[in-house]
Amino acid sequence: MKNGQLITISQLTDFSRLPEIFSLAYKTFLENNLILPSESEQMDLYPQLNKSGHTIIIIAECEGRIIATNSVTMDGENGLHTDTHFKKETDEWRRKSKALGSLWRIATEKKYRNNVKLIKDILKKTVEVIEVMGIATVVFTIEKRHEKIYKRIFGAETIAEKVSSLDRNPKHEISMVLMVSNIEKMKNSLKLAGFYSN
Repeated sequence: MKNGQLITISQLTDFSRLPEIFSLAYKTFLENNLILPSESEQMDLYPQLNKSGHTIIIIAECEGRIIATNSVTMDGENGLHTDTHFKKETDEWRRKSKALGSLWRIATEKKYRNNVKLIKDILKKTVEVIEVMGIATVVFTIEKRHEKIYKRIFGAETIAEKVSSLDRNPKHEISMVLMVSNIEKMKNSLKLAGFYSN
């Protein structure tokens, strides 16, 4: 709850709402200086994954508006989002784990980013989805400045680093890291950080 408003967490089932996801991702990434402005004001970096049967999109809603989202993908014929910038390393983890998945497109409306309950509920739902999908190992890419946060919250370790453009615009490159964790490390780290109690 924020100012008496009910926030609900669920899985996206109506794909006609994807533009809302793209708009929220665009605003979040732009505000964090991860991408440059675009006329479309939408960000859909991995379109092959959106409607894949291997992807579950998690949403938080308040008064019918999507205010936060992230996506979980099980490795399959369309691959993972990490293949875009870290193909070699992702392939190495495919050989190490037969149940590889990725966590991506983490976005939250600005005024809700300090809502601790929302963050906890989203993370709890994310762990639930990862377990239901049968994912054992999770890979994800983040901007390097957030590396310590993900180490603490997800028990993740950095396996590669590179400077590249997230939105494929060579005029705006950022320092990205590829991180990996497993479901047990994630659950234990979230418990220690006070984000997850089950």
